[in-house]
Amino acid sequence: MNLVVNAVEAMNGVGDRPRELTIVSGEGDADDVFVEVKDTGPGIDAAHLDRLFQSFYTTKTDGIGMGLAISRSIAEAHGGRLAAAKNKPQGAVFRLTLPITEATAKAGTDTGHSAEAAGTGQSAPKPPFAAV
Repeated sequence: MNLVVNAVEAMNGVGDRPRELTIVSGEGDADDVFVEVKDTGPGIDAAHLDRLFQSFYTTKTDGIGMGLAISRSIAEAHGGRLAAAKNKPQGAVFRLTLPITEATAKAGTDTGHSAEAAGTGQSAPKPPFAAV
Protein backbone atom coordinates (compact mmCIF):
# COMPACT_ATOMS: atom_id res chain seq x y z
CA MET A 1 0.00 0.00 0.00
CA ASN A 2 2.88 2.36 0.80
CA LEU A 3 4.22 2.02 -2.75
CA VAL A 4 0.85 2.96 -4.26
CA VAL A 5 0.41 5.97 -1.96
CA ASN A 6 3.96 7.14 -2.74
CA ALA A 7 3.31 6.83 -6.48
CA VAL A 8 0.08 8.83 -6.30
CA GLU A 9 1.73 11.53 -4.19
CA ALA A 10 4.71 11.69 -6.55
CA MET A 11 2.39 12.51 -9.44
CA ASN A 12 0.53 15.33 -7.65
CA GLY A 13 2.71 18.02 -9.22
CA VAL A 14 2.61 16.59 -12.75
CA GLY A 15 0.61 18.79 -15.08
CA ASP A 16 2.39 18.56 -18.44
CA ARG A 17 1.61 14.89 -19.18
CA PRO A 18 -0.85 12.19 -18.20
CA ARG A 19 -0.59 10.86 -14.66
CA GLU A 20 -0.53 7.09 -14.89
CA LEU A 21 -0.27 4.50 -12.13
CA THR A 22 0.37 0.95 -13.29
CA ILE A 23 0.41 -2.10 -11.05
CA VAL A 24 1.69 -5.32 -12.59
CA SER A 25 2.05 -8.71 -10.94
CA GLY A 26 3.36 -12.05 -12.10
CA GLU A 27 5.51 -15.08 -11.51
CA GLY A 28 9.27 -14.88 -11.78
CA ASP A 29 11.52 -17.57 -13.23
CA ALA A 30 12.83 -18.86 -9.91
CA ASP A 31 9.94 -19.68 -7.58
CA ASP A 32 9.05 -16.09 -6.81
CA VAL A 33 6.25 -13.67 -7.51
CA PHE A 34 6.47 -9.95 -8.03
CA VAL A 35 4.40 -6.80 -7.88
CA GLU A 36 5.58 -3.68 -9.71
CA VAL A 37 4.21 -0.23 -9.00
CA LYS A 38 4.99 2.24 -11.79
CA ASP A 39 4.20 5.93 -11.96
CA THR A 40 4.75 8.84 -14.34
CA GLY A 41 5.87 11.29 -11.66
CA PRO A 42 9.17 13.17 -11.57
CA GLY A 43 11.15 9.95 -11.12
CA ILE A 44 14.11 9.09 -8.95
CA ASP A 45 17.16 11.31 -8.86
CA ALA A 46 20.15 9.05 -9.57
CA ALA A 47 22.18 10.97 -6.98
CA HIS A 48 19.73 9.85 -4.26
CA LEU A 49 19.11 6.27 -5.39
CA ASP A 50 21.55 4.78 -2.88
CA ARG A 51 19.76 6.53 0.02
CA LEU A 52 16.19 5.77 -1.06
CA PHE A 53 15.61 2.92 1.43
CA GLN A 54 17.51 4.45 4.36
CA SER A 55 15.57 5.37 7.47
CA PHE A 56 14.68 9.06 7.75
CA TYR A 57 15.56 9.84 4.12
CA THR A 58 12.71 11.62 2.32
CA THR A 59 12.10 13.88 -0.65
CA LYS A 60 8.65 14.89 0.64
CA THR A 61 8.23 18.21 2.42
CA ASP A 62 6.01 16.55 5.03
CA GLY A 63 7.53 13.06 5.02
CA ILE A 64 9.47 11.37 7.81
CA GLY A 65 11.37 8.92 5.62
CA MET A 66 10.27 5.64 7.16
CA GLY A 67 7.84 4.17 4.60
CA LEU A 68 10.32 2.66 2.15
CA ALA A 69 12.70 1.54 4.91
CA ILE A 70 9.86 -0.30 6.67
CA SER A 71 8.54 -1.73 3.40
CA ARG A 72 11.95 -3.14 2.51
CA SER A 73 12.48 -4.62 5.97
CA ILE A 74 9.09 -6.38 5.77
CA ALA A 75 9.95 -7.77 2.31
CA GLU A 76 13.34 -9.01 3.54
CA ALA A 77 11.81 -10.57 6.67
CA HIS A 78 9.76 -12.74 4.31
CA GLY A 79 12.74 -13.68 2.14
CA GLY A 80 11.91 -11.09 -0.50
CA ARG A 81 13.33 -7.95 -2.05
CA LEU A 82 12.19 -4.40 -2.69
CA ALA A 83 14.04 -2.47 -5.38
CA ALA A 84 13.62 0.76 -7.30
CA ALA A 85 14.51 2.04 -10.75
CA LYS A 86 13.65 4.83 -13.14
CA ASN A 87 10.54 4.26 -15.22
CA LYS A 88 10.94 5.01 -18.92
CA PRO A 89 10.33 7.62 -20.22
CA GLN A 90 9.54 9.26 -16.85
CA GLY A 91 8.62 8.31 -13.33
CA ALA A 92 9.66 5.52 -11.00
CA VAL A 93 9.07 1.81 -10.70
CA PHE A 94 9.26 -0.19 -7.48
CA ARG A 95 9.40 -3.97 -7.59
CA LEU A 96 8.46 -6.17 -4.64
CA THR A 97 9.56 -9.78 -5.09
CA LEU A 98 8.56 -12.54 -2.69
CA PRO A 99 9.35 -16.26 -2.71
CA ILE A 100 6.52 -18.67 -3.48
CA THR A 101 7.70 -21.36 -1.07
CA GLU A 102 9.08 -21.23 2.44
CA ALA A 103 12.21 -23.13 1.32
CA THR A 104 12.94 -20.43 -1.25
CA ALA A 105 12.46 -17.73 1.38
CA LYS A 106 14.96 -19.39 3.72
CA ALA A 107 17.52 -19.83 0.95
CA GLY A 108 17.21 -16.15 -0.03
CA THR A 109 17.67 -17.00 -3.71
CA ASP A 110 18.16 -14.17 -6.19
CA THR A 111 18.52 -15.34 -9.75
CA GLY A 112 18.05 -11.98 -11.46
CA HIS A 113 15.92 -13.60 -14.17
CA SER A 114 13.28 -11.57 -15.93
CA ALA A 115 9.66 -12.29 -15.19
CA GLU A 116 7.20 -13.67 -17.69
CA ALA A 117 4.28 -11.42 -18.52
CA ALA A 118 1.17 -13.03 -17.06
CA GLY A 119 -0.61 -15.15 -19.61
CA THR A 120 1.25 -13.83 -22.66
CA GLY A 121 4.23 -16.15 -22.85
CA GLN A 122 6.43 -13.10 -23.36
CA SER A 123 9.17 -11.86 -21.07
CA ALA A 124 8.22 -8.74 -19.20
CA PRO A 125 10.80 -5.96 -19.36
CA LYS A 126 12.92 -5.94 -16.23
CA PRO A 127 14.21 -2.49 -15.28
CA PRO A 128 17.73 -2.16 -13.90
CA PHE A 129 16.77 -2.10 -10.24
CA ALA A 130 19.04 -0.50 -7.70
CA ALA A 131 20.99 -2.88 -5.53
CA VAL A 132 20.92 -0.56 -2.54
